Amino acid sequence: MKKTLILSVITLLSSSYSAQAAPGDMALGLKTGTLGIGLEATFEVADKFNVRVGGNYFKLSSEVDVEGNDYDLDLKLNSFTAIGDWHVMDGIFRVSAGAVINKNGLNGAALSSNTYEIDDTIYTADEVGALSADVKFTTIAPYLGIGWGNALADDSDWTFMADIGVIFAGKPKLDVTSTGGTLSNDQALLDSIAQAETDFKDSDELKYLKIYPVISVGVSYRF
Repeated sequence: MKKTLILSVITLLSSSYSAQAAPGDMALGLKTGTLGIGLEATFEVADKFNVRVGGNYFKLSSEVDVEGNDYDLDLKLNSFTAIGDWHVMDGIFRVSAGAVINKNGLNGAALSSNTYEIDDTIYTADEVGALSADVKFTTIAPYLGIGWGNALADDSDWTFMADIGVIFAGKPKLDVTSTGGTLSNDQALLDSIAQAETDFKDSDELKYLKIYPVISVGVSYRF
């Protein structure tokens, strides 16, 4: 429901300002950073205040240890942003706040092994079958940051943009699934998996992931 509401707001903003925009009231940009590679549209709302909406994507595969087992996981950076910019003193410096639909995460399968350790219990490959893991964050998260560059400034159609901020993403959630094993539906294995998922979320090592750093640079063109 929340995701649908935010997407509706973004669509209304985009369609409304596209229809009403005069020359200089809209810009499109390309950027790269810790959210991946992104496309972004900027709209003028009021004097010194702009709204940006955009999307970001990036994918990378890596071997990762998750609760004692090695997985071949795909890191997927996939997010949509709706951010308001206040250009302080009508300059290039801005203070930003908004919301992020955060689809970032990790998912993949455990590497082949004779045994797997789940919640300090050893299981054989035949017992667990195919073991997969999915790491997700809170779907909708607030964003706060600062930046440089006004895509709708009058001095040039091309503008360099830079952002530094944080997404309050919350602790990641782990979902582990066993399929095709002789114990895949066994309650003892399911309990071990549930405990491993809880231990993952409660781990002190993951506290730093609650606040995801955002650093990006790019260029935009004003229409």
